[in-house]
Amino acid sequence: MEFEQRGRNPVALRVDDVLESRKLLEARGVEFNGETIDSGVCHQAFFADPDGNVLVLHHRYTPRAP
Repeated sequence: MEFEQRGRNPVALRVDDVLESRKLLEARGVEFNGETIDSGVCHQAFFADPDGNVLVLHHRYTPRAP
């Protein structure tokens, strides 16, 4: 079965440390789309697999008090 649409629904990969995981993948040639994002409750870094599917390194953390 062949699917026409690719990369529309990202797959989130939960990691303990987004920055460290990103470094390891970049060292292996993975190219990320933009900088690592800190949303206030999680860190995220977006990249694509060879077929164009969007993947996200994701780590949710407890927000710091203002």
